[in-house]
Order: sequence, then structure tokens, then C-alpha cells
Amino acid sequence: MVGTLILAATIKVFGSAGGEALFTPANTGSPLNPHNVAAIARTTNVADATTFIDATPADRAWKLHLKLRADSSDRGADRLRIGEAYLQLSPRPWLDITAGRIIEKWGTGYAWNPTGFISPAKNPTDPNDRRSAYRGVDAIKADVFVRGTSVSLYAMQHQTFAARVYRLVGGTDVSLHVYRNREGTWQGISVARVFGDALELHGELARRRAVIGAQYTFPRNVNVVAELYRAGDGLSAKQWDEIRALATIDLRRANGAYAPLRMGRNYSFVRVDVPFSKNDVELIAITNLRDGSSIVRATFTRKLTSSISAYLIDTEFAGARGSELSYMQVRRVTTVGARVYF
Repeated sequence: MVGTLILAATIKVFGSAGGEALFTPANTGSPLNPHNVAAIARTTNVADATTFIDATPADRAWKLHLKLRADSSDRGADRLRIGEAYLQLSPRPWLDITAGRIIEKWGTGYAWNPTGFISPAKNPTDPNDRRSAYRGVDAIKADVFVRGTSVSLYAMQHQTFAARVYRLVGGTDVSLHVYRNREGTWQGISVARVFGDALELHGELARRRAVIGAQYTFPRNVNVVAELYRAGDGLSAKQWDEIRALATIDLRRANGAYAPLRMGRNYSFVRVDVPFSKNDVELIAITNLRDGSSIVRATFTRKLTSSISAYLIDTEFAGARGSELSYMQVRRVTTVGARVYF
């Protein structure tokens, strides 16, 4: 029966494959990596391939979706995993039921999503997940659509539940989020509004974390994003000083406690994207507002053919002695890669 259903459906197969070479010289001036005690490799080569398969009948009564991903590295083990796999049924026009592994992208923030309780962890230096590495959460989901309001309910493993309610209110997208597990219950809200054809404002608040931001598109599709992020559960200046002191007596514990972009409470994010001809230039700057240290990433992408792109990414870490990003174990990350889309 299942085979008959699939044969009667429209099947789409698409995805991408790519390879990268990374140059990561050790930062031997970092108190966390004197004389490269962390044994950081100077070069690393990685490759990956991601395939998406969608099957849907003409009446759209159901949908089968699968994401397969293979990763290979000369510094780690090769692996094949299922990033997403679900069956979605639509028994009523107002009801969808989905079961399987699902990638949900909650929130309106570009670099941070405080309300992303069940979303894949976002990397602010790569907010668009260029290598399609996200992996979903296993859940049973029900989407109910009632008079302009969308309600999504989730049941997951280990007595974990979540809900999201969305409605357009006076031209503003408003979402309420709830997440509950054995440890407690968290709530959040995210909003976004578009003004005219170029300006968008957005914000999120949840779990002592908040982000506010704006996005503006200039002529010729030049796009600028700016955000401010507050993490109330980040480290205070005193707590950061304790990490610095720990690095002088126990390098192992200090390295375990150090997490870039989590050692402060207030950060800014700016992204500028400039497309021209077959090229694209993206600049990202993320700054710890307490000590002024920054991550600056520049990406140049060249479209070689309609399905092949090559790119060069340079990520630099800047900061005064004793600042968060001066403790990075590498001086920079330079990436050269290419990607084929099919």
C-alpha cells in the first residue's frame, strides 16, 4: 500500500555536496593555548553531501520528507545520519499531523533565537547554516489553523512538550512559545513587522535572553542586518575574571568552561551582504559590548555555473589582552570551499 501511494506521488530529489579546506593557525598567545597545548591542527579538510527527498500526491493529503547527510573529515570519523525524516498527514483543511524527525526554526532573530526551544542550535557566525548541517528533533506534531491563528503542539521524548501560537496582529507577526520538560517550563514571545518594501523590525524574549534587531534592503539587493543580544545567564565581569584566573592553574578546566560568545551578557551583530554580477560579498561582525572584542568574518562567493559556487571565508578574532575573544585558541580561520547544487 505504501509503495502504491509513493508511486502515485510527485517525488522531488535535490540537495548539495561540497568540500572545504580550513587553515587554523594556533593562537599560542592565548592563555588557554600556550605552546599549542591544545594540539590544534593547522589544516583540516572536510566534505559533505546532503540529499532531500520529498514525496507529495496531487491532493496534498500527505507529505513524506527525508534529509540524508554524509560527513567526512581527515580529522574525525566519517558518518551518515538522518537529519530529518517525517510523514505529514492532512486529514482536514485546518489540521496537519506530523510524526518523525522535524527541523523547526522558531523565532525572528537573525543571529540568535531565544525562543528557539526546539530549534537546532544556531551559530551566529554562520546563521544561514551554509552546509545544511541542522538536525531535527524527534516529535509528534499537530498544526491547527483556526480563524487566522496557527497553533502547533509537540510531544517529544522524556516527557517533553512544546507549543507555538502564531497570529498576525495589526500587521505584526506575533508568536507565543512554551516549552516544558522534567526540569521546568519556559515561555517566550517573538515579533516581527515589515514597513514598506525594505525595512523589517524584529524581537524575541525568553529565558532571561532577548534580541532586538532590524533588517533593511537597499537598492540592488544590498542587505543590512543589525541586532543587539542580551543573555542574562551569560557571565558577569566577575565570573569572566574567574575563568581567566582558572586558566593560570587548570588549563583543562578552563578550556572546558570557555565558550566563545557566551562569556559575556551583551553582544551586537551586524551583517552586510552585497551581491553583484555572479559574486556575493558578506561581512559579519559580532562584538562583546563589555570588552569590545570581536569576531569579524568576510565571505566572498563566486557563482561558477548555475549549479556550482566557490567561496573564500576569512574569520578574524580581535580584542585587547584579557578580553573574551583574545582567549580564542586559534588566531584565525580561513576557509576555501566549493559547493555543487542538484
